[in-house]
Amino acid sequence: MPMVTMLGDVIQKESVAWNLPIGKFAAQADTLCLYLDKKVTFKKCFHEILNNGADYGKMPGQAGKVACVTSSLLPTTPSAVTLSQLRTALLSLHVEKLLAANGFQVYNSNGGCQSSVLSLFDVVALDAASSAGPVSSLHEETADVNSVRDKLLEVASSSPFTVGNQQTSQADEMLPVSKDKATAMAIDAKMFLEHQKLRRGGQGYDKNIGLINIKVAEAWSSVFEQVVTLEAARERLNDKAPSVVVHVTAVGRQFHQQQVDLLWRLLGNLPIPQTHVVHGRVASQKDRGNVNGLSAADFVKLRVEQMKEASVVKYGDHVKGEGWEKTIGVTTSGVIKFELLGTTPILNVKLDLSEKGHPLNNKGGSFVLYNYARLSTLFQHFEEDVEIEVYPELPSLEDTDVGLLTEQEEWALLFNYLLPFPSIVEGCVGKFDPSTPESSIQAHKICMFLKDLSRDLSLYYGRVHVLVESREHLFPVMFARLHLLQAVKQVMGNALALLDITPPTQM
Repeated sequence: MPMVTMLGDVIQKESVAWNLPIGKFAAQADTLCLYLDKKVTFKKCFHEILNNGADYGKMPGQAGKVACVTSSLLPTTPSAVTLSQLRTALLSLHVEKLLAANGFQVYNSNGGCQSSVLSLFDVVALDAASSAGPVSSLHEETADVNSVRDKLLEVASSSPFTVGNQQTSQADEMLPVSKDKATAMAIDAKMFLEHQKLRRGGQGYDKNIGLINIKVAEAWSSVFEQVVTLEAARERLNDKAPSVVVHVTAVGRQFHQQQVDLLWRLLGNLPIPQTHVVHGRVASQKDRGNVNGLSAADFVKLRVEQMKEASVVKYGDHVKGEGWEKTIGVTTSGVIKFELLGTTPILNVKLDLSEKGHPLNNKGGSFVLYNYARLSTLFQHFEEDVEIEVYPELPSLEDTDVGLLTEQEEWALLFNYLLPFPSIVEGCVGKFDPSTPESSIQAHKICMFLKDLSRDLSLYYGRVHVLVESREHLFPVMFARLHLLQAVKQVMGNALALLDITPPTQM
């Protein structure tokens, strides 16, 4: 027996104990092809999704995995929120949910500012209130900020990396500093970077970072005050010391946030990874309106009006009443989040602000939400037909022959989306490197996953008639397909929840 064939035989026998056993193999020359048992794979995957429900794709929490998420957001009111600040807040919330799904206990040290920005959705009556879920805010609790500041200043005054000006005649000379007498105080970040063997330039810290001010002309610097706030938040964690800090910031605030990172590392004795999720600007497409002077609230109102107009054009006089108002609000919220989160963070988001740029023309968020609503409507129609005895009730998975799922699109939905979803969620976070601020978090992948899934689902749904005629011999295939689409709907809902999107059940 050829060696390749022997290997295939051994693997097939061993795979009986695997989660997904090998159904058969083919050996040719030095090539070995392994084939999963489709029927077993379908059933095991459906069981996994059914049993875990909203938790499918999430890792269980692990001791020691604590993440602190902070951002460059500053206090503001909903009417003054810029589009860039809205992108920062949405990205920060998405990052928190990704970390929580990867088993981290997540704390937000800037929750107050984030909530203030996201509350603009409430101003326009959208059902879009963000759900923190497993994320805890450290903003609301009080702390003795003065004592934290004094503690950090004690560290700074004795640090070999601290320099200052002690009101001597040598005005330009930086001397070792006393926290009580100094009118100026700074740390030599370049020296600190070299000492800690942290990367500079390229994927590392900005090579232009030199001195980081703690005190200037008897006033505390904004960098130092942010570090005081972060350290106070860390102290409130007590024994739950963070294992990683994630900074979410606009590209224009990247330099400032790296200074915060380094100053906190030094004064707070924080030798853990600090990673920076940096996002680009929010701009308008060429000849598609002008983003200049457009506030986030104005943009949300624009999209709501466009969604209303598009819905009236498509559905006519049916678009009225509280139900439609809620559907339009929820859908618009989801579309906006897709617009601002669907691009690789470091790239600029380019909005279509023209009159024809209404959300239903968007093949991104609206298309995903439409396909989710389509599945919701399908199951609603099925339940209604069950009530009037057109169909029997959907049998349990054990009593359903999933081996009847023989269409290539059905296997593609399982193999490309349902099975790998947990791995995709895990891959969105990756591993953290303590020597560089470059982020391993890929915050655009969930949007890409949903777009691709919706495309393939739409092609399958348009070609295959799921709800068949009321003939008994057609029911087994229908039941198998309903179980497949039930699993697809659950995975779509779980992915949308990571984006803080409440999907509509009708469109």
